[in-house]
Amino acid sequence: MSKELVVTVFGSSRPREGDADYEEARILGRALAKHGFSICNGGYGGVMEAVSRGAKEAGGRTYGVTAEFFKAAKLAQCMD
Repeated sequence: MSKELVVTVFGSSRPREGDADYEEARILGRALAKHGFSICNGGYGGVMEAVSRGAKEAGGRTYGVTAEFFKAAKLAQCMD
């Protein structure tokens, strides 16, 4: 039985699709997934959404760990 390799990525919620930081995080997510890593992050928008989206696009797994005190924040739609 092989171990799952998980990389945790946290970042700003400000970048939006098309922003350089968002696109760089999306590329990172794809690269990590292609190399067999799963992604774990805060599950919200911006950089965390982008890295998860990139991983999903490459067929990878993602995990979102959210916090009760962020109720008003919008969860990213690309989480498992």
